Amino acid sequence: MSTVMIVDDHPIVRDGLEMMMKLTSDLTVVATATDGVDAKAKLAALSQLPDVILVDLQMPNMNGRDFIKGLAQKTKIVVLSTEINAEMVMHMADYGIHGYLLKEEEPDKIVNEVTKVIADDHYVAISNAVTAKMVQWNQQDHISHLTERQILLLKQVAAGLTNKEIAAQLFVTDRTIKLYLTEIYETLNVSNRAQAIAVAAKRGYI
Repeated sequence: MSTVMIVDDHPIVRDGLEMMMKLTSDLTVVATATDGVDAKAKLAALSQLPDVILVDLQMPNMNGRDFIKGLAQKTKIVVLSTEINAEMVMHMADYGIHGYLLKEEEPDKIVNEVTKVIADDHYVAISNAVTAKMVQWNQQDHISHLTERQILLLKQVAAGLTNKEIAAQLFVTDRTIKLYLTEIYETLNVSNRAQAIAVAAKRGYI
């Protein structure tokens, strides 16, 4: 029988999942913990590591992210969270994570995903919403990026400077500034200054 540990500070989540797992003949919950500190103490008391540790990210005392450090390659980790942490999702292999599930999933689906992770070393359990976010982030990575010069120009535009004032600061002509702005508009897929500033700010350029 495969073993599972549940680390979550919400009793309703811990108890609910433990109850669901008790209904299966393949899984047994060998320990539960309320946070990372509690989990480390519980692990130390076990004779061997569980096959899977189901971990929440947001917990008091020691969060899930800090708790799983050092556990990579030792056992399988599946994150169970209400939020999608971009860093962890996009670098799951680096964190030694075998899954990222959202708490909005039905308990029986979470149990099924944990079972699959245990059975297959190459299986990664991911909620559909997490997959959708990954696709979105990957698409954003392929969006054309602004050069340092274009970012500087946009910052000057956002500060309210006119083309003539910007040209004087950069030692170029007004016409050159207009050409630069046209290139920026094309890159950001916008048609005017206000739209360019809004999109640049949304992407974190200014």
